[in-house]
Amino acid sequence: MMSASPFKRHRTSGSERGFTLIELLVVLVIVSIIGIGSYSLLETFFNTDRVLTGRAEVMRRLSMAMYRLDDDLRQVTVRPVKNAYSGYEPAFQGVSNEFEFTRLGAANLTGEPRGQLQRLHYGIGFPEEDSDRRDRDRYEEDDGSALLLRSRWSVLDRGPDSEPVAEPVLDGVIDMTVRYYDGENEVWLAQWPPVATDSTPGAVDVRLPEAVEITLITQTTGEMRRVFSLPEYTITAGSGSGSGSSSGGDADSADRDDDSGSGSSGSSGGADERSEDDAR
Repeated sequence: MMSASPFKRHRTSGSERGFTLIELLVVLVIVSIIGIGSYSLLETFFNTDRVLTGRAEVMRRLSMAMYRLDDDLRQVTVRPVKNAYSGYEPAFQGVSNEFEFTRLGAANLTGEPRGQLQRLHYGIGFPEEDSDRRDRDRYEEDDGSALLLRSRWSVLDRGPDSEPVAEPVLDGVIDMTVRYYDGENEVWLAQWPPVATDSTPGAVDVRLPEAVEITLITQTTGEMRRVFSLPEYTITAGSGSGSGSSSGGDADSADRDDDSGSGSSGSSGGADERSEDDAR
């Protein structure tokens, strides 16, 4: 007969059982899958937000550039300017990739010594070496793109030392093409003023195009074309009428002087005759 063992076997109940190794591995795999999926979802969300933010910033800059162009071209006026030598520049002049004009209503918020008229130039270029470092790092990229620059002169009639101040309007510009609509001949031209055979040599050209078409090719938005309508204008012979009025006034003054001179002579003659009668 076997003797009772000093060690008693304790049978554990089902409620006190632990997890097996296989169950732990299954749980770890499920948690890993959920974590990887959540990370991928968050990464996609942040990438999408970053792309949309960059796209919105690009569209904001493009909208501001178009607004700046539209605001300037709406204020075009027929005011030629004197260049740095002895001639005059037309009121509006341009070629296939740049143009220059005079605008009205340029607010002088900084108190510069200038009037309300301002000469502007639009074209593509690159940042200057002496420009602000932060702006240069912002716009300067080794990608072959350029900047749309808006240059302004502090004076209308320039001197030999007059230099424009350039400010970037839009970055990432690959190319810009400009055309000008001639309303008289109903044709688009690649330069303005149009070449005229009957023009007087040395005469100042004050003609304006009816519209300006600008085609921009940028890295982010591709090709974009927009047509800007220019205000209507009429050329009046202000100087001629002024000269005519001045001449008429001078003639009237001369006539009045002659009449007064004749009256004075007659009065002097009458006084001399009375003096002789008194003497007799």
